[in-house]
Amino acid sequence: MNNFEELCKLASDENWCWDLVCTTCGHMHFRYAFVELASGKSPRDTNWFIHGRNTRYSETLGGIPRSYSDEQKAKVNEICCSVNLSLLKTKCSFPDWLGYLGLVLEHMYSDTDSYRKVSESWSAQLAELIPKDTSLYRLLSEKANGKGVLNIEDLEACEGVLNHASTTGFSGGF
Repeated sequence: MNNFEELCKLASDENWCWDLVCTTCGHMHFRYAFVELASGKSPRDTNWFIHGRNTRYSETLGGIPRSYSDEQKAKVNEICCSVNLSLLKTKCSFPDWLGYLGLVLEHMYSDTDSYRKVSESWSAQLAELIPKDTSLYRLLSEKANGKGVLNIEDLEACEGVLNHASTTGFSGGF
């Protein structure tokens, strides 16, 4: 698993908050974890200290990150470009894994090739999960081919379709 996949597995196991508008913790575990990922650290490292039980990161890492540098965004996007969504789907809770993707889309957004590559990769993989006769499938396919970028609303639409599909037996391409 790559570092973001490892992060998602840890977050799912520890039930981290991924609510974009959380006023309690502000999804702080992810905010600090993105800084750590950008610096080359991995949840597999023995010195990885971002865990659900720990909330005292400011003593070591400073105040909660509210934004990220272009370099940090590029590094996280580079990691996320190779994420295998079928792996996240099997290793992480639903719909949490979609929420983790949403945090990347929100925090790592930039008008750069690295962000567009993440969008195209994830759009293509999400399209494989969606029934081919739907407008969402067509939209994701277009974004996979560089016509627009993936956004939070697209993930919400995927959640709705995937939730419905789980009750009807559709399993997508995975």
